[in-house]
Amino acid sequence: MKIISKIAVMIAGVVIFVLFFFIGASITQTTPRLILMATGINDWEYIPKEQSIIYYNDETEMERIGYKRLYSDEFPQFMKDAIVAVEDRRFYQHLGFDAKGIGRALWMNIQTGTKAEGGSTITQQLSRTVFLTQERTYTRKIKEIFIATALEEKFSKDEILNIYLNEIYMGRGSSGMGAAARYYFAKDVMDLNRAQITMLVGIIQAPEFYNPENNFEGVRSRQQTVINILVDDGILSEEEGKKIAVQDLNIIPRESIQTKHPYYMAYLTSILEKDIDNEQLHRGGLKIYTTINSQMQNTAETTVKNHANQIKNRGIDANDIALVSIDPRNGSIRAMVGGVDFSRSQINMAVRPRQPGSAIKPLYYAAAMEHLLIEPDSVVNNKETDFGDYRPVNYSAAAPEEVSIREALVRSHNVASVEILSKLGVNRAVSYLREMNITSIEEDDIHLALGLGGMTKGISPLQLTSAYTIFPNKGQLVKAYTIKRIEDEDGRQLYMHRNQSKNIIRSNTATQMDSLLRNVVDYGTGTAAQIPITSGGKTGTTTDSRDLWYVGYTSELVTSLWVGNTDNRAITGFGVSGGGVAAPIFRDYMNTLYWLNIFEERPSPVLPSEEAHEEEDEIIDIEDETEENEDEIEEAIEDEIEEELEDIEDELYDEFEDIEEEFEDIEDEINNEIEDEENQIDNEIENLVVL
Repeated sequence: MKIISKIAVMIAGVVIFVLFFFIGASITQTTPRLILMATGINDWEYIPKEQSIIYYNDETEMERIGYKRLYSDEFPQFMKDAIVAVEDRRFYQHLGFDAKGIGRALWMNIQTGTKAEGGSTITQQLSRTVFLTQERTYTRKIKEIFIATALEEKFSKDEILNIYLNEIYMGRGSSGMGAAARYYFAKDVMDLNRAQITMLVGIIQAPEFYNPENNFEGVRSRQQTVINILVDDGILSEEEGKKIAVQDLNIIPRESIQTKHPYYMAYLTSILEKDIDNEQLHRGGLKIYTTINSQMQNTAETTVKNHANQIKNRGIDANDIALVSIDPRNGSIRAMVGGVDFSRSQINMAVRPRQPGSAIKPLYYAAAMEHLLIEPDSVVNNKETDFGDYRPVNYSAAAPEEVSIREALVRSHNVASVEILSKLGVNRAVSYLREMNITSIEEDDIHLALGLGGMTKGISPLQLTSAYTIFPNKGQLVKAYTIKRIEDEDGRQLYMHRNQSKNIIRSNTATQMDSLLRNVVDYGTGTAAQIPITSGGKTGTTTDSRDLWYVGYTSELVTSLWVGNTDNRAITGFGVSGGGVAAPIFRDYMNTLYWLNIFEERPSPVLPSEEAHEEEDEIIDIEDETEENEDEIEEAIEDEIEEELEDIEDELYDEFEDIEEEFEDIEDEINNEIEDEENQIDNEIENLVVL
């Protein structure tokens, strides 16, 4: 069987060789200039690409991803010779495509049973590194040949080799020999010794496989293969080869790169690798604009770490916290934290489904209200009841036997909630949940236990946050997203987000649910989440307190908090509940954002109650009576004063008349006395005259 298999491989190799020989011969002999124009290489100039840049929503730089480059104009001659010998020994003879080289490589690989030599030329490798992908298809191979032919027509051999040495992927997130020298040996490429050069030349074939941390023996074995080729080609003597083979490589440990927002970056990268070719992403040169608000993200991470310490100090055994914030008006993800310490756990709990507990209740309450099965003040059974094979119980033994819908949600009564789900129907509830873009529902979840969050997988904080956006957004769900647009290095738009929205419930239903959820915060299980501006929300606590939830919102932001352990251990400690542990994290996070003036909304003025209105009316009546009394008093005083003034005037007039009469009497007396004196003087004068 082995002989037959080997013969079959040999025949296949011969067929492929003949096929590509004729393709290559046809191309290289007749149409290189036409291909140069057709491929666009004629207008292309090599410019080393920067890493791809990630931007916050305000278009300030967040992070860089992709292969790191250190461009170099020159490389050691020994490195050039070694690469040509190992990767493409006829590099200086062919015109981009080497039919003889492919045939020789196929024959040697068939003989040895290993891939000792590659079939692609250096120019072909450069073609797929810079312009294509690593997919193994005949279509890509043909494109590769055309581009390689165009490159050979445009550039000299030395120019092609220089571009190759600056672009070839070398592992450790680096492209090019300059970057490899830095990240493997902490050296400039011109300072590498021959042992280090042969190692680097060897790992070109499979950089991730020949990883020194995990496969140093393989690295040494591949280096020996390179040395053997160089000895066979006369580039090294046997003695030199033996010395190089035992020389220490002095590989430095891989750098531990501290990434900003590691959980979010892991999430973003996973999306980008789906939407964009992975090699194009890491090749670099892209500009990726996200929805993340830097202040919200930094506040979220700080708040999560602070509360992780507080929880530990309280003796609560919960090691992980996740937080997601979404703008309900447009579905944009504003902040995402998937854990407390990325170095300890790389599991992003922001996107990992968990049992939602009572946090699921508002979603099917809204569906029941939408179908007019319940109203906020209608009454429902809350007494322990058998629902077929399911018998839920309330947390409190003192729970009333009947409650209003409002009270059922505010106090999170379990029996009443299952009663509501039973009225609605589990299948209808599941249909609504799927409409809310919850994708983790299993067939086994179609059961009344769903009413208390009993699910096979659960719901991720991201999807639960998104579902809650219908309450502040008038029943409309805008699909959550985090990439606004992507541009290439020339500013060409590769992707632009378009909102996807749908109506889940009527605006009136959303308003009624908003009223209930505000009451949860006002005087229910969510009082620990109260903030300066109006908010609604719901707590959730699962069996054995394995998952603690609080999902809260304002008109501008919906935020979910999950607290638990990634290994699903039960949480132990005092005061372990969604309202006691998760809700305070929401409160502190939102309070910080409020004082940073992130929100447009400010506290509403307190509206007077009915009693206050009555008191105000009484005050107004008293004021009116007082005003009337003041008028009467004023009039009475004026009358009294007027009368007194008249009396005084009369008295003064009488006194004046008496004084006038007295004055006249006095005047008469004076006149009489003067007259008497005048008569007396006259008599005396007469007497004197007689004498």
